[in-house]
Amino acid sequence: MSNQIIGLVPFSYVATDRFQMSRDHEDEAAMLKALFDESRIGFRFRLLEMINARCFREQTDSDFTLIYLVAEKMPAEHRARLEKIVEGIRGVRIVALPQMPLADAVRTAFETEIKPGTDHVTLFRLDDDDALALDYVATLRRRARQLVRAGMAKKPTVVSWTRGIYWRIDGRKSQLIDICDRVPLSMGYAIVSPADEIGHHYLKGHRDAAMFYPCVMDPTRAMYIRSVHGDNDGGQSNLDRGRTLGPKQAEGLMKRRFGLDAATLLAPPADLGAQTFSQRLASGRVT
Repeated sequence: MSNQIIGLVPFSYVATDRFQMSRDHEDEAAMLKALFDESRIGFRFRLLEMINARCFREQTDSDFTLIYLVAEKMPAEHRARLEKIVEGIRGVRIVALPQMPLADAVRTAFETEIKPGTDHVTLFRLDDDDALALDYVATLRRRARQLVRAGMAKKPTVVSWTRGIYWRIDGRKSQLIDICDRVPLSMGYAIVSPADEIGHHYLKGHRDAAMFYPCVMDPTRAMYIRSVHGDNDGGQSNLDRGRTLGPKQAEGLMKRRFGLDAATLLAPPADLGAQTFSQRLASGRVT
């Protein structure tokens, strides 16, 4: 059985829908100006470098393709900076597309990398300011193989790990919060499909996945980091349901699962203070 694993990270892509930017700005030019504002793009690059690209570079299973989906009109200096940050990730691709609905862009990007002749295709996604555990790809491959062998992936099937760490970025009040959710999540949301009937992302909301696809959810281990800050696109309504980790608890967990230094996350560098959770709270964007 052959199973090709492909991941996708949208990075400041100018979709016509889905993102808050597409609701806030009427035309592409205005959206591009907002997306590549120096303060915003600098912040996104720091998180990309600090946790996102790093987690893919250090995966225990490196046999996967990773797509960074960017705007066709991305400024050349930002494209060059992105290329430098993701250098060293085996199988990395940067796919630049014109403006279109997000689901169409994601489908197009994935289809550029699907190899002919594979039996199954497993597609996963992640936001550019989030991260996955170092054994995510290895665990996903093992779970997909189990589903296929058990005859449970004859149609597109969702796999989601519902436990992870929310990193609330708020200067010296930053927190690491252990959270387990009740529905499939966007962080590492994967669809295992037979090659002749591929399930694609963003056609259905991930929280509603069980209404449309068979779903396998695993709450046993922390599998993702979700950063919470002033530039998040969606609301964060479940922060109060998690367990805040103390420094000693966080140290072992973050190093073991993500290869990260908890102390740095709990007291982040000053240049990450431009977009804090408190600023988001004051703006009314936390729901």
